[in-house]
Amino acid sequence: MPHLDLDECLPGTLVLHVSLRDVTVEGVLDAVNVVDDPDHVCRAATSVHLAETRVGSRSFIGATLGELLRDAEPGPRDPARTTLFSPFGLGVLDLALAGLVVREARAAGVGHEIAGFLPEPRTAETV
Repeated sequence: MPHLDLDECLPGTLVLHVSLRDVTVEGVLDAVNVVDDPDHVCRAATSVHLAETRVGSRSFIGATLGELLRDAEPGPRDPARTTLFSPFGLGVLDLALAGLVVREARAAGVGHEIAGFLPEPRTAETV
């Protein structure tokens, strides 16, 4: 259930919204919204989807990540408002976090590294 309204954020704050549905509809609608993929973000009762359902359109989405990377203009940030970035379909964030966890585990000498994701192929000797 969405419970964060973003009212405590200072003007100009950038919020990375990776929780799917923690931000209230009001918080979403009060923010400058940047998403990775509108079709991916606006489904499954995410905070952004709930906002779309309430207003009946996606007009509150200011830009996509692709537009920000492609265009020379700086994007829709507003120094007087919170910017909410909702990257729900952006797998690179998962990879970055996994990389951090692996580095920290290796440095701490904990965990067990698995050589590969797939099982070893069966041979005539192992059948």
